[in-house]
Amino acid sequence: MKLVRLSLALLWVAGLLPAVALADGDTPFLSTIAIERMPGSTGSLGSPTLSTLHVNDAGRAAALLGQIDGLEILTVGNETVRIRSTARPTYRRTASDVDRQSSWVIDFDEESVRAIVNEFSGSPTPAQLERFVFDHIANKTYSRSFDLASRVAATGEGDCTEHAVLLAAIARAQGLAARVVFGVLVLDFDDGLFAFGHAWTEIFDDGAWQIRDATMPGEDPSLRESRYIPLGSLTDEGPSYVLALVETLAAMPVRISDVAAGD
Repeated sequence: MKLVRLSLALLWVAGLLPAVALADGDTPFLSTIAIERMPGSTGSLGSPTLSTLHVNDAGRAAALLGQIDGLEILTVGNETVRIRSTARPTYRRTASDVDRQSSWVIDFDEESVRAIVNEFSGSPTPAQLERFVFDHIANKTYSRSFDLASRVAATGEGDCTEHAVLLAAIARAQGLAARVVFGVLVLDFDDGLFAFGHAWTEIFDDGAWQIRDATMPGEDPSLRESRYIPLGSLTDEGPSYVLALVETLAAMPVRISDVAAGD
């Protein structure tokens, strides 16, 4: 399957889901969110795209989705939220000093992070930082739960959460505003759609927030488009950060249906 060629990882939070170790050389890929097109829909989805998210708490999900730029809520049912979204919507919260500071989770002032930052020459672009993190985390594995940036820098292993946290850390070390975002990744292949719970990084660059996903800095030639549906950012980066993720996890869809090209 084409998916195993991509360095993807699911949203895997400490204490909320069990860690699963993969054999050496395996891609960190465990389970998917069921996804299906609208009957009669064919071809590339394009942008915007219509989707129905099946969730346990539609009110909570709608409240989170209402904070996203590039995403419009069309209807809210008992257990569904119908949305129209662009391919790369971003969390609406403006960049602040907090998004540039070292924290408990994104601890770029620790020695292990400073050591890899010192490898850079000049001012690397967000795209170069994204690729650096992909290469640095050579062991794509679920054996980690949710490591701090300093731990990821030291071990060079982890899943999507570790990629997102380390990228945010080295971006902040370069003076850029950066944050970790959780949500859904949808991949549009020639042979079908696939959806995953996922974590990625948003970096404020050139006057706007931009999605940077260090788990997949390159493109598979059979991938027509990757699409993101943010559900929330890591606003609590202190020791209680895991508790702050419960709201986002509760809004994660169990299924996505009636996916089609938007108007």
